[in-house]
Amino acid sequence: MNRHLSSAEISDWVIGERTPDQERHAQECAECSAEIKRLEKVFSIFRESGQRWADHWHIYRDALPDAGQRSSRWNWLSFASSLATLVMVGVLLLLSPAPHRPPEQAFVRVPYVVPPAPYERTEVMRMEVPVTTLLAAGLEVHVPAVEGTVRADVLVGQDGRALAIRLVSKF
Repeated sequence: MNRHLSSAEISDWVIGERTPDQERHAQECAECSAEIKRLEKVFSIFRESGQRWADHWHIYRDALPDAGQRSSRWNWLSFASSLATLVMVGVLLLLSPAPHRPPEQAFVRVPYVVPPAPYERTEVMRMEVPVTTLLAAGLEVHVPAVEGTVRADVLVGQDGRALAIRLVSKF
């Protein structure tokens, strides 16, 4: 093997996955051998710190008086309070009135316009549309004066043609 071990190969080495060529190279190459030993030492220190932490808390828990009883009482109290809170939130959600939202009107397809292709981008634009334009497009509009405009959301294709319209009530 002419080259040094890559970081992936060294990681594989540390977890025990190595080829005979890699073993031979690690024995012959001081640089790769030093890197492998350094990583093994780091992981060893990490393992020891985890064991020391677990031993510390295990000893601390055992040193408490009535640790087992206190723990089970605490778990039961914690469970009961969580359950009570959950029930109260559920009751509040069920009893609270839903916010009043006006019903959404659906878009109405503009007659005689080819629908968009599946790959075509569309955009919704809010605008003031003359009532006469809506009537000319074949849409039925009930307004007192045909000279005015109405606020509407217009679905526009990427080529600029109006595909559908939704009238918007004024707030």
